[in-house]
Amino acid sequence: MEKTKTSPLSFIKKWCYDKRLYFLVFFLPVAIMFSAYAFFKIHPIGDSSVLVLDLNGQYVYYYEQFRDAFHGNGSFIYNWSRNLSGEMFGVFAYYLASPFMLILVLLPRTMMATSILILQLAKIGTAAVTFMFFLKKISVQKPKTISLIIFPTMYALMSYMVVQLMDPMWLDGLIYLPLICWGVHRLVDEGKLVPYIVPLALMFIAHFYIGYMVGIFTFFYFCWYCLSREGRILPKKFFSRCVAFGIGTLVALMCAAFVLITVYNSLKLGKFEFTDPDFSLATQFDFLTFITKLFPMSYDTVYPEGMPMIYCGTAVLILVPLFFMNDRITMKEKTSTGLLTFLLVILMYIKPADMAMHGFQVPNWLPYRYSFIFSFLMIVMAFRAFENLEGITAKNIGGIFFGLMVFLFWCERENYSHFQLFETKTSETGDTTNVIQGIWVSMIALAAYFALIYLIKKYPKSKAVCIVMVGVLAIELFANSADTIDKIDTDVAYSKYTSYEPYMTQTRNAVSMMKEYDPSLFYRMEATFHRTVNDPIGTGYKGISHSSSTMNAPALMMLHKLGYAYGGHYTKYDGTTFMTDALFDIKYLMDKTGNTSFVGTRVKVPEEYKLTTEYTEGDATYKFYNNPNALGLGMVSSPSIEDVSLSEDNPFENQNMVFNALAGTTKEYFTKIPVINSEMENVSTSQLTDGHTKYFPTDTSIAECHIDYVVKMDKDSYLYMYLPTKYERSCNVWIQDEDDYMDGSEPMEYAGQFFVGDNYSIMNLGKFYEGQELRIRITVANDDNEAYWKDQLFYTFDYDSFAQTCADMQKNVLEVTSFKDTYLEGTVNAENDGSVLFTTIPYENGWTITVNGKKVTAEKSLDSLITIPLEQGENKITMKFSPDYWKVSLIITGFGVALLVLIFLFEYKRGKVMKKVLAKANFTAESSEKATTPVINDTTDTTDEPLRIYRPDNDDDEKLRHINEMMKNILGEDEDSGKNDK
Repeated sequence: MEKTKTSPLSFIKKWCYDKRLYFLVFFLPVAIMFSAYAFFKIHPIGDSSVLVLDLNGQYVYYYEQFRDAFHGNGSFIYNWSRNLSGEMFGVFAYYLASPFMLILVLLPRTMMATSILILQLAKIGTAAVTFMFFLKKISVQKPKTISLIIFPTMYALMSYMVVQLMDPMWLDGLIYLPLICWGVHRLVDEGKLVPYIVPLALMFIAHFYIGYMVGIFTFFYFCWYCLSREGRILPKKFFSRCVAFGIGTLVALMCAAFVLITVYNSLKLGKFEFTDPDFSLATQFDFLTFITKLFPMSYDTVYPEGMPMIYCGTAVLILVPLFFMNDRITMKEKTSTGLLTFLLVILMYIKPADMAMHGFQVPNWLPYRYSFIFSFLMIVMAFRAFENLEGITAKNIGGIFFGLMVFLFWCERENYSHFQLFETKTSETGDTTNVIQGIWVSMIALAAYFALIYLIKKYPKSKAVCIVMVGVLAIELFANSADTIDKIDTDVAYSKYTSYEPYMTQTRNAVSMMKEYDPSLFYRMEATFHRTVNDPIGTGYKGISHSSSTMNAPALMMLHKLGYAYGGHYTKYDGTTFMTDALFDIKYLMDKTGNTSFVGTRVKVPEEYKLTTEYTEGDATYKFYNNPNALGLGMVSSPSIEDVSLSEDNPFENQNMVFNALAGTTKEYFTKIPVINSEMENVSTSQLTDGHTKYFPTDTSIAECHIDYVVKMDKDSYLYMYLPTKYERSCNVWIQDEDDYMDGSEPMEYAGQFFVGDNYSIMNLGKFYEGQELRIRITVANDDNEAYWKDQLFYTFDYDSFAQTCADMQKNVLEVTSFKDTYLEGTVNAENDGSVLFTTIPYENGWTITVNGKKVTAEKSLDSLITIPLEQGENKITMKFSPDYWKVSLIITGFGVALLVLIFLFEYKRGKVMKKVLAKANFTAESSEKATTPVINDTTDTTDEPLRIYRPDNDDDEKLRHINEMMKNILGEDEDSGKNDK
């Protein structure tokens, strides 16, 4: 009988119908979350956006750059828009390795904020699907349909998911965790490695950091599953399973080596030294407060002092205790699960253990980044209890309900700030309203679930009860999600959609116009305005400003010592001078008029920079000013530049030293001017042993508290100020002509803030004339009522002498003749033997450099920048970035994938594929042997001889049996392990 051919459309329809429950589970949490976003008026519904905290300040800019690289306009390996320049391996592995990134690169650039929203929703839906798959697979009997709807929805909209939508790269952990755990089940039950290796490798690739946390839990889960199975204390072939677990983990790590090895080398550049962790024994919360975080609408903060985000549905609070009361669940499973739950709580509770889970570092905001694992385990226990309601009584349900209600009344008495009955909201018009909060919502939800669980136990086939339960869950999760979004906005503020577009499009278009106007192969550019410090990498110009968790720490510290704004993991184009603009080849300075959003106040265009061109779009005009002193990517210098050591406290003298070493001069370009008078009002001081002076109010009841310094200009010049300190406390700076101050005719002019983040950098107070006396006032303006600095530095600048020196130096700068992101060529002339090429490329492993065709070793200047030895005369320089660790990582990944394929061939259909491969190889060998045998004329008639079909002989079977036995010994495969291959 002939097989009926099925059309592709019919096949798709049938497949969609068969998988309809998966589609429902995908779209239900997506619809709930989108409704919560719509309630908050997130674009496209309103003018809010999903951009918040680091998603707003960092990730969206990396997405813009990743999109460029994907479409061939940049590199995945190296980028010239981050803190001068640097490798991109760390940025890719930390932020961009998720396969969901394809959503952002395939949708139009102008939809970037909306594309991120789609990516978030896609991850929510996918997490629900993988968790549903896991629940189906771990169930001994066919699970209830209602179970496969409500528990994946709880999982996909747990508080961790809703809060960490601001860190979308972490959410892949929620997607792969159920698949990895199912792989552990397959490994222990059947000896199968592939279902374990594949999702674990994908997890390490998608995000190594969360993968590290999931990997630790996977080991605990493996031990738990071995101990929780019925029967023997340890499962059959336990030790061989342990070996298989180790082999599988190793192969997964090998498959992900191209990410793991490269990111390790990236982190060595500075992230490992980013904090100085304190491993002293301490606890982090009290348990009763911890329990409040299991209830809805209990968001507190994402600041470091925040509690774990562990809410995952009010029904879970009833069902988890019922898990331990359930007669149909074995004591062995209860005990082992209880121990695993206790272990996860202890990991969060004890500080050194929590730090170990975070890679032996203290999280910078967003603590307890692995708390979703705890929620995962809670929901699994709730599912097991719900599937075995026959094992509990109505008294059990009632007792749990009563106990939880008593706890809620106690919480109301404790008056927790994050978990209340009501919250008072004030509208823009000043009207106040009381909004229902977590305690009331929890009471209502508990009452509803108490009734619904009882009814489902009594009427297990009632569709009406199940529909009502799904509805109650949807309302609860919507309320929690909407409340969480609102509290996040209060805590750290969502950005407006119009703050991103059209700003990004207009700025990118202006930069593109400038590149067409000046098509030179290399120059840097900066701006007087920044939406965030990552504007250069997001809009496509080579700059200094950049922020990332994977940074080149020596390069950032060098920029800080030269006076730029610095924040541990970022630098910003604040604190610039003529000298640093020239040194780092800031050829153009971009200014913005018309629409002045994000225009800063600290950086002004010097009158010495001349307007070159401008670009207008909408109500914004971008003006580009040329710096006549730019010194290119590199310049010839004497070897003395390698001996310059930058001090911690005086950026002006640091700049003098660097420039004199490069130019071969001994000039004072920056000149310190003395303080001729100082006055204090309501200020007391004390001297610290490390050289700092502490300034604080004598009488805190008096608002005014300031220190005045009077200086006299020694030349017509800009006046610069810097106050070195290790203890940043915000202060305000004011300035006024001394004569005007004495007359009292005009108020002092506000110059800006000093200290803290962007404001701790060289401050340009303005341009003044020789002999002019100026009063600079510093007011203590912080909640601590104190300020510290070692010295007060006021400097003027000899621009004419500096400009002449630059003109001489420009004769011996590197002329770039070929430039790509990972390769450049150039020529430079060295008049003296022993000269070096000082470049402003940060030093890191991976550069291969040749001079006149000969490979040379890069040297280091200012502890951070590449310096190249030169020959006398004309030099042709080539530089290529291709780290050895990148090549090694690809080789290891290749071996890992080969091992994975080999394991698959042995496991798939009990080695039938491998048997066919061996048979084919043997057949090919025999055919080749016959082809080389001399032909002998034979007149024998063979027309009646039957056609022979090749079959593997006994030797082949013996070989295959030997190989299979060897693999079984390694993997510990059971005789019946093939039953679940399909």
